[in-house]
Amino acid sequence: MSRFQAKTSAILETELEMLQHELGLRSNQKAELLRELTTLAAWIVRQAAEGRAILARDEESTHVLDLPVLDKIRDRGRAPGGLQLSDEEVKSLVEIMDRAFEPTPALKRALENLGSPNRQPPILAWSDTGR
Repeated sequence: MSRFQAKTSAILETELEMLQHELGLRSNQKAELLRELTTLAAWIVRQAAEGRAILARDEESTHVLDLPVLDKIRDRGRAPGGLQLSDEEVKSLVEIMDRAFEPTPALKRALENLGSPNRQPPILAWSDTGR
């Protein structure tokens, strides 16, 4: 089992103690507290990655969980897919694509082998990590 230690401020310690109390955990159950907090944080990050907002509602109002890190996660999800190239990289790629392509004999054999219906995939060997 791994151990985790972090330097905390008095404010963070107070918040953690409050959360521990709210979750009904004893002071010797810090691992359980971290597991619960990690589960909650992971869910929030997944929701943000899917572009969802986290809302808190009561009878009269709605509040959005608004954190800069969640905005970054949402923005990353909205970023256009594919490769982003600079103008210089595009010019270089155009030059490469305009050249004639003549694969080596070994590459030709490898490509032909990939297309062969009789091709057998390689056998994977996993090294023992000692666990």
